Amino acid sequence: MKRVAVLGGGGVAGIAWETGVAAGLARGGVDFAAADGFIGTSAGASLGAQLAAGLKLEDLLAAQLDPPPGSKEALRPYSQAAADAANRKLMDKVGGDLAEARRRIGAFALRSKTAPFAERRAIVADRLPGAHWPQRWLGVVAVNTESGEHRLFDADSGADFIDAIAASSAVPGAWPAVAIGGCLYMDGGIRSLTNADLAEGARHVVVLAPLGWGDGNPVSGHLRDEAARLRASGCRVDVIVPDASSLEALGDNVLDPTRRAPSAAAGLTQGLALACTLAAWNTGSLFTTTGDKP
Repeated sequence: MKRVAVLGGGGVAGIAWETGVAAGLARGGVDFAAADGFIGTSAGASLGAQLAAGLKLEDLLAAQLDPPPGSKEALRPYSQAAADAANRKLMDKVGGDLAEARRRIGAFALRSKTAPFAERRAIVADRLPGAHWPQRWLGVVAVNTESGEHRLFDADSGADFIDAIAASSAVPGAWPAVAIGGCLYMDGGIRSLTNADLAEGARHVVVLAPLGWGDGNPVSGHLRDEAARLRASGCRVDVIVPDASSLEALGDNVLDPTRRAPSAAAGLTQGLALACTLAAWNTGSLFTTTGDKP
């Protein structure tokens, strides 16, 4: 694939922010949704599924700015700052062994009391355009709770579509692990908040990262290295992280549904500003509606 959109993790607030940014870019002439394929992690798995299925960004934005009555989204206690701090302590305990750190997080996920899986699956299904994998390529990342190894689920993986999205967004301690093929999987953000390196081989990668570069999270914050490796391979990489207004809108608990509207609005403003900048710089982006097409 020549153009890959990478959508990172960030809870319900992150879905809203990514939707706002993508809609702002589109209004400014940067057709983010025209990617040849999508790699989604956690929050990004849901938006990636929506875009791969061809849902209209303006419709998705409207649903974030004014959530419909009866939305199944549910508040979960969470603090990104606390999660980052816990991961720093964990890495000290395991002597920097990432595989062991992920296995320990997997054990924590399995012993945590969460909502029943049926309830969680209904929440995820309510976000999606249907029960089947979209025709355009979509890969979503999840992590095996026992081995700590990741898996990229797509239409050829044999995994149920809804289960794969639920697995990718199964935040340890907040949502239940998901059984797929005899294994239990947790949030793909345990490997990386973005998993941008899995786009290796693409000509142009655009990354939306609601949780930023993740420098304070040694377990999951690998975006700088991922971008560097992609660029070293000859790939063009554009990374979009929240600006100050977006960070304020997202807040510390990205699993709080009340953050959806402000996060979407802030993302829209940021996306519009970025689109104008890209147009002013005449970057020739592969994602611009007036630029070169693959």
